[in-house]
Amino acid sequence: MQSFDGQPISSGSVSEGVAPRLERVVERLQRLQAITAALAGARSLAEIAGTIIDQGMPALDAEVGVVALLSSDGATLRNLGFKGVPVDTEADWVEYPVDSPVPVAEAARLGAPVIVPTREERNARYPVLASVHGVEHGGAVVAFPLVVEARTVGSLGFCFPASRAFDADDSAFVLSMAQQCALAIERVRWHEVAEQEIAHRRASEAALRARERELTALVAELRQAQEALREADRRKDEFLAMLAHELRNPLAPLLNAVELLKVAGPATPVVDRARTIMDRQIGHMTRLVDDLLDISRISRGKIALSAERLDVVELARAAALDYRPLLDARGVRFELALPTEPVWLLADATRLAQAIGNLLQNANKFTDNGDSVRLSVVPDPGRGVVTVEVADTGIGMDPAILERIFEPFTQADRSLARSRGGLGLGLALVKGVVELHGGAVRAASAGVGRGAQIAIALPLDAAAPRPRGAAAARRPAAAASAGVARRILIIEDNHDAADSLRMLLERRGHAVSVAHSGADGVAAARTAPPDVILCDIGLPGDMNGYGVARALRGESALKATRMVALTGYGQDDDRRLAHAAGFDAHLTKPVTQAMLERLLADLASPSGLSRGARG
Repeated sequence: MQSFDGQPISSGSVSEGVAPRLERVVERLQRLQAITAALAGARSLAEIAGTIIDQGMPALDAEVGVVALLSSDGATLRNLGFKGVPVDTEADWVEYPVDSPVPVAEAARLGAPVIVPTREERNARYPVLASVHGVEHGGAVVAFPLVVEARTVGSLGFCFPASRAFDADDSAFVLSMAQQCALAIERVRWHEVAEQEIAHRRASEAALRARERELTALVAELRQAQEALREADRRKDEFLAMLAHELRNPLAPLLNAVELLKVAGPATPVVDRARTIMDRQIGHMTRLVDDLLDISRISRGKIALSAERLDVVELARAAALDYRPLLDARGVRFELALPTEPVWLLADATRLAQAIGNLLQNANKFTDNGDSVRLSVVPDPGRGVVTVEVADTGIGMDPAILERIFEPFTQADRSLARSRGGLGLGLALVKGVVELHGGAVRAASAGVGRGAQIAIALPLDAAAPRPRGAAAARRPAAAASAGVARRILIIEDNHDAADSLRMLLERRGHAVSVAHSGADGVAAARTAPPDVILCDIGLPGDMNGYGVARALRGESALKATRMVALTGYGQDDDRRLAHAAGFDAHLTKPVTQAMLERLLADLASPSGLSRGARG
């Protein structure tokens, strides 16, 4: 027969001590089974401590039981449960340092059992217990560490009412309880960690779902805002296009009238002066309309360049010819500094000429009588760029304005009188056009009253230039055809525009007929096929200008007839529509007599005009 701890029991002692000991062993085994069952279902540390204390105290005849948990840093113990301690001292022992002079602290600190069998030894080793229980009260104390895989996680202890021996059976029983308690604590702690992790994940997932809902709502709002912006942008484009059309329509007859005054014969100084003023102001109004539309298209990336090899020196020389009369008339000295050899670029001639013209117009606006303007072209083959600069000695710029001079609607003239005029779009348009060509812009000024220098830098085209003879060979043919009289049909619902253009063309020797609607124009063209049709787009009735072109383009009798869209609609889409409908060219109102004569010459040249959107 063996004892609880596995030691053999001698046969001589069976009659005297075996029965009570066996009963105690059986009782403790039963309690261990109960502890095992209870701990298996325990879900909290307090529940574990309560099970150990409730089962251990009666099994050992103890009057005090305690289970303490060691902190993660090993510095303190926290009582998970205790029983039998005087109520007035419980608060003092909720949490205490691991080096406290009590058995459970010593067992946790040493990682080994502490067994004190007598009251005297207890009073000597642990005076604090003597003060709690009384010097003449209580006796033996025992404490065991709670160990999991050689790691101490806490301790448990019992106090007894009197001195007593603590045999192997007692040690084995307490050790078994300590082991089960330690494992249960570890399991619950891991369970708590897992639950915390699960709760954290759930909270994170809930936060993510909430954030996703917020982002989904935000994306929906952004889409609605984008759609609203697109709709507003579309409406703005429609408004600007309609505004330009409505402004250009009255400008066309006004410009025609000015051209008529130029060719009407000798005029008095007053008439000549009035004609000059009208010509200048119509040109100014035309530029404002064009700039307003162009800056809108550039800002939305809706300008497509028609790049070709060109000589920027010739382009600058042509611009100088256009603006020299304006500067001379105001008493501004104009200087031109151009290389003697061509400087080749791959660029859109129309847009680049517009940019250089805007620089000269800007200089013209901000100079006065006695000032000077200088246009220069300086190639730099080493850097692969050419710089076109317009420098003036005019009113200059404040540094604060200089930083924003290329932004739309920036005004250098902020006076109430606004004598310099303009919308502040010219230089913004220059910047947009130059950047579309892969170039850059810069502005400099020494200050107010000290002039300004505005330059554009463009990449050179290193390819070999086209022989100059090819272009020269074509010019005589065009020039020779400029004086040929043609049969021209004008289809225009604006009577003033139609009559003024008719008179102007008749003064140039052309035979002109007029129709005021699309249907009448088609009928007139079929009755007497003209050489050229100048057709408005926004015609009244069921047939607009596109309808006219589609109706006439396929007729054999009109194969030689050239059709030109002459309209106030001047956006890129309008040019594409004109090309698709069958027009040979597209001109935007108002059109100067020189532009119209050049177009008529091109249309009549042997090579003709490749059908597409122009002007």
